Amino acid sequence: MKRPARGFVLVLVLAMLVVLSLLAGGIAATTARLAEQSQQRAQRMQDAVDMASTRATVLYLLGTQRMTLGGLTIDRLVSFGSEGVREIQSDQDLESSLPIGNEIALDARNYRGLGEARFALQDDYGLFGVNWNPPWMLKRLLDQGGGKGVPPETLINRLLDYQDKDGLYRLNSAEAEGYRSAGLRPPTNLPLATPMELARVMGWKEALAFLSAAEVSDNLTTEAVAVVNVNTAPPRVLRTLEGVDEDMAARVVAFRKTQPFLTEVAFFEFLGLHKSAEAPIAVYPAMSGTLKLWPSHGGQVGLVHWTLTPIDNGGRPWREDYELIQSQAPASDAVAYPVRSRLFAKPVAARQ
Repeated sequence: MKRPARGFVLVLVLAMLVVLSLLAGGIAATTARLAEQSQQRAQRMQDAVDMASTRATVLYLLGTQRMTLGGLTIDRLVSFGSEGVREIQSDQDLESSLPIGNEIALDARNYRGLGEARFALQDDYGLFGVNWNPPWMLKRLLDQGGGKGVPPETLINRLLDYQDKDGLYRLNSAEAEGYRSAGLRPPTNLPLATPMELARVMGWKEALAFLSAAEVSDNLTTEAVAVVNVNTAPPRVLRTLEGVDEDMAARVVAFRKTQPFLTEVAFFEFLGLHKSAEAPIAVYPAMSGTLKLWPSHGGQVGLVHWTLTPIDNGGRPWREDYELIQSQAPASDAVAYPVRSRLFAKPVAARQ
């Protein structure tokens, strides 16, 4: 009887060892998962701190620094062309808008923010103003989608009817009753508030299917803009200008990375085009635009639309009009330019 008892004890011991082994493995896996979750929470918190700090710093610069043809200045230097660069000495010096060379460009290029944050600035003159641009420019935007589906003329009429306050129909257009019949929300009878609202205008969501949601906010604006800043506009917006094709737009973007266009004439001469009085172009940034923020390791992009208001709102230097989230950050290996300002310097490590 002793041998079966010993055998039973051995089996019991082995079973307990298996249970303990499984339990230890489960505890180890749970501990590792909790540690990973803790690290992820800490990373998200640090990302939030870095982006909030970068946002506050960039908005501070927008509210306190001046603009040049090269973008947002970061110091008290002023350029006088062939006469060189020096510190600002009087209010008369502020009349110079010549680029210094160390500005933060407002053409949506990537910059290193504080910590591991990245950011990009874009002025509204570099975006396509869907509320204000003439029909021929709206048509050039729509033609980039291949011209299939609803004719551009009909889409433009629907956009105008969506915004105007009367109930009259333009050709092949729609008013509140037509929207309700199609199961859509009726028009606001107001100018579009954000670029994303354009998808609510009958037919426009399908017409702009060639643009992702991020590309819509990266190329369009609802501000009172009827010019194109050739120093900051993305290629799709440059292509809405008469005579500018895809190759020309790419050449413009490559050239202005080395130096901005100083005059409208210089832009036309660069492309070999005749200057037209109807060409709605500019070379100086707008007083409004967008700021994008994201972590360097990827993730969602936060976008805030800002407007400089030095004499409005009781003297507040800027207004934040709206915010939205874009789905994906630029590739982690994308070039991120440093900002040559002490405000963006890395903190000195504490001595042990």
